[in-house]
Amino acid sequence: MQLTVYRRDNRKRNRRSWRQWIMVGSTFATLIVVSLALYGWRRQLMVAGATARQFVLESPYFSVREIQVRGGEKFGGNEIVTMAGLKHGMNIWRIEPATIEKKIAKHPWVRRVLVRREFPRRVVIEIEERTPRAIVAMGKLYYVDTDGVVFKEVGAGESVQFPLLTGLPPDELGSRDPAVRRKIQDAVRLGDLMAKDSRTISEIHFEAADRVTLYTTAYPLALQMGWGDWEDKVRRVDRVLKLWKGHEERLVTLDASFGDQVVARVRRMRQ
Repeated sequence: MQLTVYRRDNRKRNRRSWRQWIMVGSTFATLIVVSLALYGWRRQLMVAGATARQFVLESPYFSVREIQVRGGEKFGGNEIVTMAGLKHGMNIWRIEPATIEKKIAKHPWVRRVLVRREFPRRVVIEIEERTPRAIVAMGKLYYVDTDGVVFKEVGAGESVQFPLLTGLPPDELGSRDPAVRRKIQDAVRLGDLMAKDSRTISEIHFEAADRVTLYTTAYPLALQMGWGDWEDKVRRVDRVLKLWKGHEERLVTLDASFGDQVVARVRRMRQ
């Protein structure tokens, strides 16, 4: 009995083994046939791909018909388009947004730029301009933006109604050091806080690394602010100025660099 059972099991296993070999052989043969077919069709596929590429790159359907410049106020759209090297009729597939962005980013007023293709015929250039917040003198006058970056010479006819930054060495003004830029940003923010109450600042002078002095346009008064805690110091200075309202000309300095008080220096009045 045991011998009979073993013979039957062997026959079943032999059948399964032959089926597996037949399947493997069929699959292998199929792969060979497909590979030979693809090899034979390779030239045709390459020709078809080249033809499709030529159609895409030369078809009038993909010719640029519209170029939009969005966000630019300090310069004309034509200036940016010329700087980018774009023109109507060029193939939209040949335009490389990253390359154009690098070109446009060299414009002094441009803070950020994004170029994108809108298929099939439009190119859009989105501009974020720099916002001047102060002016520095380095032989000539230059604008300083909200990032603390000295970015452009003040041109003829352009506004000079911004605080003048003084006391910083030229090498620091032109530095890419983030610490220097943060220092300029903080000082500009202080000037903005003062301007909120119509106390326009004419000059922001850096006395030292930890001291800044403001000069107002309304009266010859120096506001010694130390460094940091701007909101609290501005509130304390405002309280003192309200007490001296109408007699501000008698004040020489207000020193708010102390922790919780403002020290006033007063002019002596002639008898």
